[in-house]
Amino acid sequence: MNTRSQASRRTAALLAASALTSLLLAATPIEAASVTSAPSAVPSAAKAPVLHELSLEHSGFQENGTTYIPLRDICSFLDLQPLWNPDKASLEVTGIYQAVSLKPDQPKAYTAAGKVIMLGAKPLIRDGVTYVPEKLFSKAFSIPVVWKGENRFSLPYTVKHVMTAAGRELFWLSREHGVLRSGPSGSVPRRAGIIQVANLDWVSMSARKINPASYAVEIENAYGEPHINNTRWRVLVSEGSLVRQAKTQYWGARMLGMKRDVFAFQGNVVMVDGQTLMLAGPDGHIVEEYNLQKLTGIDDAFAAEAVDTDFVLVRPFQKGTLILIDRRSGQSVQLYKELLSAADQAWLEACPDTNIDYPGDRLVYTGRSEDTLSFEWTSFNQGQKVHFTYTLSPLS
Repeated sequence: MNTRSQASRRTAALLAASALTSLLLAATPIEAASVTSAPSAVPSAAKAPVLHELSLEHSGFQENGTTYIPLRDICSFLDLQPLWNPDKASLEVTGIYQAVSLKPDQPKAYTAAGKVIMLGAKPLIRDGVTYVPEKLFSKAFSIPVVWKGENRFSLPYTVKHVMTAAGRELFWLSREHGVLRSGPSGSVPRRAGIIQVANLDWVSMSARKINPASYAVEIENAYGEPHINNTRWRVLVSEGSLVRQAKTQYWGARMLGMKRDVFAFQGNVVMVDGQTLMLAGPDGHIVEEYNLQKLTGIDDAFAAEAVDTDFVLVRPFQKGTLILIDRRSGQSVQLYKELLSAADQAWLEACPDTNIDYPGDRLVYTGRSEDTLSFEWTSFNQGQKVHFTYTLSPLS
């Protein structure tokens, strides 16, 4: 028996596994990740698949009769998500209907159902890029990927989903039907529910882990010409099911100063559904609910910028002025009328809020000390930074 030869093979396998681990962990999100997806037409089932020509970041190559494809480059065009599993020392490639795992030193893949797929060659790493045999895609996912030379490829598949991940939990959103699927890497995802999406165009999606059983998924979409309409969704997935969703639409060009909603307060997720602000538990149950139109007297869509024990800060879209709502009394205050000078108030009120460069009040909440709230303001004309404070009123 050639002991030196066996040791060399074991050393080579360990080095390959180590290199693959380092490469994939460097590209793997720790807590949350987002992916922006360009719009794509989804062909009807009656039509033949459209052959797409792609130019990827990295080139393919042939070695010993095997065609190698850059894995991470091609996956986004196939609705696949690759992830390294450090516990099993394997590379997982997960899709909507199939999931496989590969070992760095083996010329085969294992499906989530335990089936073995022979690939004819092992994965390779070249210049920090992971390559896999093209048979992985044709045999495991029924999508033949053809190398056309250098970084050019063709495939009969059209992207149908927006994808993201939070740690090892993966998510897919159907562009056409709004179906959300989720599940751990390496297993076939389950249908979580349907999100009421429409007109998906310039869309991005991100996910965040709340606790071991619950995740929040956020979607943002710009559409129309010239993409001046924006819609934001925040949904909760608990125990694999979609348990709560909220949507806010902003119609028009003015998005200056419109921040994303604050995420959570005291373990409850902040969800804004147009004119309704909700505090929802990770399992989707409503802890508190506020009718923002009734509390502020403004008929508009809102964003929630801060939530605390005794107040919330919201901003209506069109006017873009920060409003404080006292959670104890329900009273609301337009903060620019309390903090800005009369001249600056007059300038803001005279500025047409339909202009694309209408700035809103430019007030930014920076924190609190006891009953004193702090704000930073950028002046309208000179761009100077000014610090303001506002003292919460005691309950009478």
